[in-house]
Amino acid sequence: MDPQLIEARYQRAVFRGGEETLRRDFQLRYGDMWETLWRASGDASEADVETAERNTDLLVELVKGRIDEEEMAALYAAYGRNLSLEKELELGMELLGRPGGVEKLLRWGLVMHFDDEVAAAPPYLAKLLIELAGRAHFEKPNLREELEVYSHDGATMAYLEALLTEELDVELHRAFYGNPPRELRVGRVAVYRDDVGLVVTPIYSIDEVLEALLQVKERRAHALAKALSLHGEYEFSTEHRCGLHYLSVDGSMEKSGVVAICPWLSYSRKLWRRLHNMVLIVEGQRPPQMQRSKFGVVFIRGGEAEAMRPATPSKLFDYIVDVLYSAGFAVSEL
Repeated sequence: MDPQLIEARYQRAVFRGGEETLRRDFQLRYGDMWETLWRASGDASEADVETAERNTDLLVELVKGRIDEEEMAALYAAYGRNLSLEKELELGMELLGRPGGVEKLLRWGLVMHFDDEVAAAPPYLAKLLIELAGRAHFEKPNLREELEVYSHDGATMAYLEALLTEELDVELHRAFYGNPPRELRVGRVAVYRDDVGLVVTPIYSIDEVLEALLQVKERRAHALAKALSLHGEYEFSTEHRCGLHYLSVDGSMEKSGVVAICPWLSYSRKLWRRLHNMVLIVEGQRPPQMQRSKFGVVFIRGGEAEAMRPATPSKLFDYIVDVLYSAGFAVSEL
């Protein structure tokens, strides 16, 4: 049997979506022959799935013969095939340096639609994928170096962290940075679109990207803590995702509490449950729309500090302001 017909009938048998999506696949793969194969595969059934499974070698050779850019095929096989939603795969291939790559994958038959959203390699190509993956050569981006470039962009890093941890407080983000972006790109590390969600480079896992981001954040938090020269116990908490400085100035409740040192905002629920006697220190400039809240906030930029007092008087906050003056910061009290 013609391998193209086996392939066409297989897809018609497994596809569960709109005809327009399926026709597009046929047009990409078969060119001028697509209508002939469309008519010949109209009565496809479960038996055609079994036929494809019995003819894997034939189908592998068919697809191999179409591939005219082996490096891209190898990158997909090694890294991209874990992304099965078409829109996610498009962004993933962009992060691998292959924008527009999904159309080629569909044209080769290395990927096909199983419904209107899912585009993946058919199971009969398993051996080919293993073979191609072994040929993949790609210089992995250094996550810390890529993220360091954005470490002064608090809005970007706070939103990326929120997406990675699935802990986004929209109201807090809006208060500190403005409306959340509809699109976000962070170098070769991650892309976000509100109609797709977050996609990180297929070379790394979400946990690996988050770990690198927190390493960058920890370094910056440590530098801030050192500049403040606060007494007491300091640690960087991966649970709160900020540096925490525990203070007990004179043993009194009024001057005891936590200074949360956050180069960019953390939306960790554990952090925001500590609102009692907490002072938040954030890198960056105070947003003009910022209103006073239950806790004091200090915005630090270079040698300048904008200290926004909490809604109710706080001796702990007063102490932090005194420390800022003594550490040589140019302080604006608001």
